[in-house]
Amino acid sequence: MTDGALSPIGERIERLTARPHDVRAPLVRFARPLLRALGYRPALRTTRVTALLDALRAPGAESVPEALVEGATRELESNVVALERTLVVHGRVPLAHAAWVRRLYEVTVRAERAARDQKNEAARRIAAAIDPVRIAPPLALTPRAPGETGEKDKPKGAGKDEPAADPAEAADSFLDKPLSAEEERLVEVELLAIDHLLDAARGETEFLARKRRLLEAARKLLLDASAALPLGEEGVEVRRRHLAVEIARIDRLEAAGLSPHRGLLHQAKDALARGERQRLHAALVALDGASLAAGDEALATAASRARQRLGEGEGEDPETEMLRGLRRSSEEMFGGAAMAAIAEGYVEARKSQARPPKGESAEDKKYRLLALQWLAAENEAETHAALCAIDGTVDVGVPLAPVRVTEVEARVRLVRHPTQDLLLMPARDVLDIPHAIIEDPRTVLLALAEGRLLARRYVEQEVKKRTRTRLVGEARVYVLDGSSSMLEDGKKGSRARVRDAILLAELGMLVRRFAEGDRSIRLTLHYRYFTKKIGPITRIGDGKAALAAMADVVGTVRKGGTDIENALLSSFEEIRKAKDEDPDLARAQVVLVTDGDAVVREEVIQAAREKVGDVPIAVSVVALGEENPALRALVARQRARGERAFYHFLDDDALVEICEGKLFTGPKIHVEAPPDEKTLSVEARAARLRAELGGLVDELGALAERRSAAALEALVAQADASAEASRAEAALGIPEDARAKGEGTKALREAIEKDRRALEGRFLRWFPAPAAEGGETPAVRSSDGEAVIVVLSTIAEVVGDFGGTDLSRRAEAIDLLERLLPDAMLTPARWFVVMRDEAGAVAGAMRAVHAAVAGPRR
Repeated sequence: MTDGALSPIGERIERLTARPHDVRAPLVRFARPLLRALGYRPALRTTRVTALLDALRAPGAESVPEALVEGATRELESNVVALERTLVVHGRVPLAHAAWVRRLYEVTVRAERAARDQKNEAARRIAAAIDPVRIAPPLALTPRAPGETGEKDKPKGAGKDEPAADPAEAADSFLDKPLSAEEERLVEVELLAIDHLLDAARGETEFLARKRRLLEAARKLLLDASAALPLGEEGVEVRRRHLAVEIARIDRLEAAGLSPHRGLLHQAKDALARGERQRLHAALVALDGASLAAGDEALATAASRARQRLGEGEGEDPETEMLRGLRRSSEEMFGGAAMAAIAEGYVEARKSQARPPKGESAEDKKYRLLALQWLAAENEAETHAALCAIDGTVDVGVPLAPVRVTEVEARVRLVRHPTQDLLLMPARDVLDIPHAIIEDPRTVLLALAEGRLLARRYVEQEVKKRTRTRLVGEARVYVLDGSSSMLEDGKKGSRARVRDAILLAELGMLVRRFAEGDRSIRLTLHYRYFTKKIGPITRIGDGKAALAAMADVVGTVRKGGTDIENALLSSFEEIRKAKDEDPDLARAQVVLVTDGDAVVREEVIQAAREKVGDVPIAVSVVALGEENPALRALVARQRARGERAFYHFLDDDALVEICEGKLFTGPKIHVEAPPDEKTLSVEARAARLRAELGGLVDELGALAERRSAAALEALVAQADASAEASRAEAALGIPEDARAKGEGTKALREAIEKDRRALEGRFLRWFPAPAAEGGETPAVRSSDGEAVIVVLSTIAEVVGDFGGTDLSRRAEAIDLLERLLPDAMLTPARWFVVMRDEAGAVAGAMRAVHAAVAGPRR
C-alpha cells in the first residue's frame, strides 16, 4: 500500500499517458505560445530520492529521517508537474520521460515503504537493491552546440550545399536540424527498446541464459545508439555500468557451477539432493538477487535465511575476501593452467624489472620503479578482478560464425555389376555362380562348397558428401597500445591493466575452447603491441601457444611513444600479405586498444583498408582513458555502412573501478565448506545440508509455486478487466485471439511448454509471412507504416543475435512487440491495418524479422 500523498501522484502519472486530455494547467495554457517559442523543456531531478536510497543502503542505519521521505515525495510531484506543463505546451510528453517518471514513482513507493516500516528487513533490502538505471535520466538526444555539426567530418573541400558523401554524413545532416514530432517519436521507440530489454531482464527470475541474452541485446542496442546518435552521457554511462555489473555477475554464477538453461530453483533442489554446497549457495545467491529485483519480499526473505544457514551473513565482504573470491572466479572461468601462466609471467616480469640495465637514465629508472610497483604481487588481484569484469564491460562481437561446409568421404566396396576394376574373389553362395569362372560344370557345387570356386567381383568407389554447419571464429587481430602513457597516465596503471585483461580474457577463452577439443569449432587469434615501433603479429592457433602468450602479455613491460596510424596501416599490410597463406584471415577484424593520444587521419586509414582488396576488414576501437574523435568517426562510418564494428570508451574512473573489483557488490558468490566435508560420501553431504537448511529450500519451492499461481490469477483478472476493450477491437474487425494485452506472457509460456503449433500460430498472426522479394509497393508510407518499420527493425536487430531455439526467438519477438507498441503509439487495430494496407511497404522489415527468428545470422 502506498502513502496517501503518493496515491494521487500515481493517478496523475497514469493520466499523462492514458488520458492526456484530462490534464489541466490553466496558467501554463495561457503562456503556451511564449513557452513553446522559448523551447520549454522539463527540469527533472532525482537528488532527493537518491539521498533516500543512500540512507536505506547505509550499513547499521536504524532509522531514516522523515525529512528524506517527504523530500523524495515532493521531488516526485515536482517532476510530474513539469511533465504536465510539457504536455500542455507541446501537446505530448516524450515517451522516454513518461516511462521514466513511472519508474521513479515505483522506486519512491518502495523506498517510502522501507523507510516507514523499519522492522521490515525484506522491504529495506529490496529498496537498497534498486539499481541506478531505474531512476537514471532517460536516453534522449542532446542538441548540438553552435558550430558542433557534422561539417567537421566531411572531406576537405566539400561544399556546404553538397550532398552527404556516405550514410554517416547523411545521419549528421539529419541531426543538425530540429526533429519533427514524428521523427522524435521514431527515435524514442528505438531508444526505449533498451530500457524495455532491461526491464525484461530484471523480471527474469528463473533462467540465466534468457537473462544474459536480454542484457546482451540491450548492450548492443546501447552501443549502436550511442555510436550513431548524440545521447546524454549520464544516461548512457549508468546503463553501461549496470549492464557490465549484471553480465559479469552471471559469468561468475555460471563459473561457480550453475547451468544457464535450467531453472534456478530446480538447480537448488538438485544441489541439495547431491550434497553440492557451492552450487546450492550459487543458486541461492541468484534466487536472492532475482527476488530483490522483482520486489518479492517473501522469496527474498527465504533465500536470505537459506544463505545465512550456509554460513554467509549480510553486509559487504571485506576487501581481502572479495579479491580472493575474484581470484577463484577467474580460475573457474579460464582454468588453472591459464592462471598458472599469468602467475609465471608476473614472476618473470618482476625479475626482469628488478635488474637495472647499464647506463640507466633517471627517467628510465623512474619508469622501471613505476613498473615494479604496478607488477607487485599484491596488485595481481587487480588483474583477476579485471578478467572477471571484461566480458560484461567490453563487447567484442560474435566470436563464432556458422559456416556451411561439405565433407567428402570416399568408400570402396565390392559389387557384381561391371566397373573399371576387376577382382577374383571366392564365391560365397549360389548367387555368385553366374559370375563364377567355371572350368568343369560337373564340379561347380563341389568347388563352391570347398571354397575353391572364384567369382568375378568389381571395385566401386562411392563418394559420400555430407553438409553440416561448422562454427568458424572470425580472425581477430588485436592491435594494443604499448606506449608509456598507458602506464603513466590515468590512475594506478589501470589503462595498461585493462588493456592486458582484454587480451588475456580472449586468450583464456581460447585455452578453454582448445581443451574441450570440439572439432566442429575452429578459432584463431592474432595480436601485436605497438609504440613508435610496430611489434610482430603473433598467431595463436592452439592451447599451448595461448598459454605462452598469456605469460608473455603480463611478463613484458612496454614503453615508448604512440603511432596509432602506422600501427593500423602496418596491420592492414600484414593481413594483405598473409591472406593467401592463412585462410583464417579471409575475414578479419582489427581491434585497436589504445588511450587515443595520437594523431590519426581518417582518410588515410580508409584508403589503406580499401587497398587490402577483397578481405573485409572491420576496425573496432576500445578507447581507454581518452577518446580520439577520428577513431570514433571511423567506427561510426563503418556502422553506417552496415559493417560489424564496435566502439567502446571507458574513462579513468571506470577503469579503476574495474581493477579494484568495485563492480562486484552484494552477496559473495563462493562459500567455504567445513574441512571434513570432502571426505564424506554424497549421501552424508546431502544429509548434512538438509539438516542445516531445515526445509528452507522446500519453502522456496512452495513460495515460487504460489507466486506462479498468483501471476496466472492476475493475468485472468486482467483479461476480465479488459473484456470490454477486446469487444470494441473485435467490432473493428480484429480477430478475438489477436490482442496485444498479455500476448508476450502467453508466448513465453508456450515456448517453455514447447507448444510449437500454438506459438507459431500466434507469431504468424502478429508477423504475417512477407511477400517474396521484389514485391514491395513503392507507395508513400503512412506515419503508422514508418512506426511499424521501426518496430520491426528493432525486433529483428534484437532477436537476430539472441541465440536460443527458434521457439524462444519467436516468443521474445512477440514479447518485445507488446512492449514497443505503446511506445510507437500503435494500437493493435492500427498495427493490423498497416499489415493489411501496407504489407508491401513493410515487407523488407518483416522479412528481417522472419530471418532473425529462423536462426543465427550467417
